[in-house]
Formats: sequence, structure tokens, C-alpha cells
Amino acid sequence: MINKPTETTTVEEINRLRSENERLQAVSNVTSMLGITLDVNQLLTNLISVVDNLVECNRSLALVLDDDEIGLRLGAASKETPGSSIMGADNLKRLKNATLIIYNVDDDPLVGRWLRGEAVYVENEAFLSGSVFQRFAQLAQLKSFFSVPLLANNRLIGTVIAESPAAKALAEDDRELLQATAINMAIALENARQHSKTVQKLATSMNEMNLLHQVDRELNNTIALEHVFSMTLDWAMRFTNANAAMLSLYNDKTDTMRTVAQIGYEVNNEQIDYLRGDNSIEHRVARTSRPEIVPDVSLDTDFVRATPNTRAKLVVPVILEDRTAAIISLESKKLNNFSDEHLAFVEKLSARAGVAIDNARLYTETAQEREKLSIILSKIADVVLVVDENERILLINQMAISVLRLYNDQAYVGKRFEEVFEFMPSVLEMYRKAKEGAQALIQEATLPGGRTYHVNLMPQPKIGWIIVMQDITPFKEMDQLKNELVATVSHDLKQPLSVMSGYLDLLDMHRQFDDMGLNFIAMIERSIRNMRSLIDDLLDLASIESGAKLKLQAVQLRDVLNNCLENITPLAESKQIKVLYTLPEYLPQVRGDPSRLHQVFVNLIGNAVKYTQPSGRVQVRVESRGQSVHVAVEDNGMGISPEDQARIFDRFYRVRRPETETIEGTGLGLAIVKKLVEAHNGKIGLESHLGEGSTFHVTLPVDDES
Repeated sequence: MINKPTETTTVEEINRLRSENERLQAVSNVTSMLGITLDVNQLLTNLISVVDNLVECNRSLALVLDDDEIGLRLGAASKETPGSSIMGADNLKRLKNATLIIYNVDDDPLVGRWLRGEAVYVENEAFLSGSVFQRFAQLAQLKSFFSVPLLANNRLIGTVIAESPAAKALAEDDRELLQATAINMAIALENARQHSKTVQKLATSMNEMNLLHQVDRELNNTIALEHVFSMTLDWAMRFTNANAAMLSLYNDKTDTMRTVAQIGYEVNNEQIDYLRGDNSIEHRVARTSRPEIVPDVSLDTDFVRATPNTRAKLVVPVILEDRTAAIISLESKKLNNFSDEHLAFVEKLSARAGVAIDNARLYTETAQEREKLSIILSKIADVVLVVDENERILLINQMAISVLRLYNDQAYVGKRFEEVFEFMPSVLEMYRKAKEGAQALIQEATLPGGRTYHVNLMPQPKIGWIIVMQDITPFKEMDQLKNELVATVSHDLKQPLSVMSGYLDLLDMHRQFDDMGLNFIAMIERSIRNMRSLIDDLLDLASIESGAKLKLQAVQLRDVLNNCLENITPLAESKQIKVLYTLPEYLPQVRGDPSRLHQVFVNLIGNAVKYTQPSGRVQVRVESRGQSVHVAVEDNGMGISPEDQARIFDRFYRVRRPETETIEGTGLGLAIVKKLVEAHNGKIGLESHLGEGSTFHVTLPVDDES
């Protein structure tokens, strides 16, 4: 509330109150006008307008702290009025490009007082002698002016200058008014500066994020190492305004560096490496794995010049698995060109480049390995197919295309297996059978052209199925010839053996021999029996291997084993060996050929008795196990060594030990047994320890119809 003047109020007091009121109104107007914008440039323009309207002056200027905060620059100036000093366009341009350094000038007659927050009235040019502001004043054609510093947190952030009107000094009231409004100007200017910094920082961050996003997208879209190198350097140069850049691979084991990409150099990669030698800023960074900014390369003894006019350098390591794998080096012709923001960006870029380089390297190595594999598969004589879990072909070699009579000009990778092989029932049936059983399948197949192949279908986790086919036609033909030879020779040998046996009988009937002669005849008869047994076994094995069909029917294994035990009993009693027989009350029937099953178990039980010492024990155990019947023939005889176990089912293989020399045999019995068990879709195995006896296990499938 404003009191009305009383009778005692003097004219001077009224004028003083009016002046004070105008000053407060002016300050309020300044605050309102400057508070409407946060744009620094607009604020400075408004500030000049305020000063021009607030005080009577020739013109006004506003200085503001520059972005690097090392000096003042011209922020705004009022338009020249008639009668004012003429700056000229050239001088104005110089002023806008000039920076007034304000550090270490505390003793400056003008700027030093600004730094202390003092307003200064300059009456003439002589006052500026020795001041850093003297050159600025000359360019601006300033001679007499009043300057008010703008402080924020006791720090100089700007200055307002009002040039004195022509031929007179700036009024005392106008000076006081400028000083009174300075604090509001400073607050508004600092708010605008901080807002500008925040916006600029956000814009820089957004720009950096956008750049890195684009970098990620482009790096992820390439797997070519050369493209990764050049792209990395291109982005680094864009962001830092560098004049040259190089990327060098580093070997930490040999401490050697090789340049693989470069932009902006007048020499090639080999020349760069030669000039750089073994000691350089790049080597220093590679060895320490720490990035470096070199503001002035002339002060660094490790700097090696590879391009002219380089003043500053930025070197960042590319880290892979805690080791330096490469170096990104940037050079600039501008002193102190690289900032911490540049370093942070290039470090982020190097991290992305490291991943991209590693991915590209792995892809290159994988491609090379695939090429090697492709060459190997194209040269291999076997058919090789890989089918994924979705039944699509992943790999097919040239031999497969040739053998399976596919088309060379078609691409089969990616196609469904059944679609490609729908016209080959034998191949398709094997694949379906293996998939249904979800286990490896090995069998023979006759493919187009009449050739026989050994087919191996193997499941591979996380891949699918691997199918390998080997041409065994020559072996089958050779085996057939062998079987025919064995059958022919064996048949032809039987007749002379019969003749020899007949003449021995005649000799025994018509001649009287002493004990020695009778012993000789007995030895000949034993040899003839062994020869005939060998021939019978050879013929039997040849018949089985040639695919002689079994007379399959439902067989009660109890009856087969009882007959076997009756046949073995005389031999067991002669050696005083006890034969034990364990049989469950219920035993399902098996699917088999009774005579062949009898042959299997007579051989196994007979061997157990033959290779067990007198007064020993042989046990036959039978049990039902789900869809199969298991028979174990166990003895407590001499046992079989591990090396003999590996070959015990081979043809003509016999255990050669002193204890077995007197035991007769052809070495074909167990080979025949194994073939017969497998022909019944059964399995045979062995457990044995030397000196502790042996156990032969036979598993046969149950007859489905029983």
C-alpha cells in the first residue's frame, strides 16, 4: 500500500520515492522479460533490448561465458544508432569469433574487477592499457562505457556493457539501475545456460544412442571382416571429427601389430607398420589395455608421424576376453581435438567392433571349416546324409547324389527327406524304422543299380540323424565266392574221408595189430572225426552266412534245454561236474528254429563243461524279462582273459593256454552260435574273469502269438 504524501513531505522526497518506484518497476520488468525464454541466444537479445530501454546509452553489448568455459565471447549487441561509433562488418565478425580469456587475469584493470564482481566505468581508452579487453574494445570502437559483471555462484558468467551517450557520461541513476538489475540478468542467464547444457547433453546422448543403434544394426548385418574394419573407422571419424583413422590387430603373445584398415593416410598399411616399429603410442595402449587421449602429440616421445599436420591423437584398445585384440587410432590436425565424450563414444564403438570382429572371425573360420568339410565329403567314397530334427536335409555329399541317382542341378538341402526319397522305398523304410525306434540302426540295403550298401543311421542330439552308406558289394561278392569255395572244397573232402574211414574198418577186420598198431589206427580215426567235424562246421557257417532261412515257429525253450542237458550229461558225469538247472514255473515261448536253438545251447553248455576242471560246477539259469527270455550259462572254470574276450566270437579263434591244449575244437563253435542268435533277432554277451569262470548270456525275443 502506497501512502499519500503529507504536508511535511518535501519535493525531494517525492522525487526520490518516484525514482525508487521506477527502479523497482524496471527491475520487475527486467525479471518478467528475461524469464520468458530459456534459449541463451534469445535471452541475450532480450537482455540487450532491456538495457537499451532501461538506460540512456549509445548502444549495449552482452558478453557470455563460452561453451568451453575458458573465456567470454560476444553474445549480442544492439543495433548501431545515428551518431554511434561504427564497428563495421569485419570488426563485428572478428568480435564474434574472438574469445576473451578470463583465467589468470586477476590483476587486469578491467577483467580482474569483473571477476571480483565490481561494476566498472571506463571514461577513456587510457584506462584499458594493459587489459586483455583492450583489443576487444578497439574492434568494438568502445571508448567510454559502463560495464556490469554477471555472477552466478560467485563465478563470472557474463558482462553487460552500456556505451556512454555521445559527448557525455552515462547518468549515475542509469548505472545504479543497471547494477540493480544485474542480479536478475545473471539468474536468467545462468538458468538459460544450464538449460542449454542440459538440452545439449540430452541431444548429444540421443544422437550418440541413435548413432550406436545404427552402428549395431550395420555391424550386425555384416560378417565380412574388411567391412567391419572400415565401418568402425568411418563411424569413429564421424563422431570425433578426426582427420585420419586406423585399425590394427594386436598379437599379445608376440607383441606385434598389423594394420588392417585405414582412412586418411597417404601411406599404405605396410608402410604404417614400418614407420611405427615396435614402440609407439598404439603399442603402449595395447600393452596396458588402457585408452589414451594425447592433446599435443609433439609432447609425446612415443608419437610416430604417419600423416602430416597431426596435432592430437586418440587411441582406444579393442578388448576381447580380457586381452587386447586390436587398436583403434584416431588423429586430428586440431590441437586438443579429442574430448572425454569422444573417448566414451569410441570405447563403446570398440566394444561393439570387438564383438563384430569376433563374430566375423568365427564366421570366417566356420566358413573355412565348412569348405574343408565340403571338399572332404565331395572326395569321400561313402554316401553321407544329415537330416535335422524337422526331417529336412542339412547336408548331402556328391557321392550320395550319384549313388542315389539324384539330379546334380537340383538343391536338396532344406527339402524334406521323404520328399526326396519317396521313390526309394528301401531307403525310406530304413529311415522310418530308425525314427520309430529312436535308436541307431545298422543294416544292409540293395540300392538302385543292384549294389549292396552297409547303411548306418545314427541319431545325433540337437542335429537329427546322420546316415552313412558304404558300398560293400565287392565284399559281398568275395564272401559269396568264399562260401562257394568252402562248400565245394568241404563237400569234396568228405568223400576221401569216407574212403579212409572205410579202409580202416577193413584193416581192423582182416588184420591183427599189436597195441602200438591199434593206437595208430585210433589216432587216424580221431583225426578223421576232427576233420569231418571241421568240414561240417564250415558248411554250417557258410550256410548261415549265405542267408539260409530258419524254420521259425513258436518254441518252448524248456524242451530245447532239457534235450541239451540229456546230450551233455554223459560228458559232465565223466568229469564229475555237477550241472544245475534253474527254470521258472511259467516260461513264454520264443520265436525260433528248434534245431538251431538246440545247436546254440548244446554248444554253450558243452563248452562250459569242457573248459571246467573236474568236480566243477555248471549252472543254467532261465528267466522271463518282459518281451524276451534270458538264458545264462555259468561255469566256475578257468575263465577267459580280456584280450581273448575281444576275439572269442571270431572264426577259428581259440584260447591258447596250457590248460586248453588237450581240449579238441575247431574254433568255429562260438562264431556259429553268435550268427544263429543274431539270426533269431537275439543278443549274446559274455562276462568272465580269469581263474573265476565265465557266463554266457543269450536273450531271445518272445513269440508275439504265444
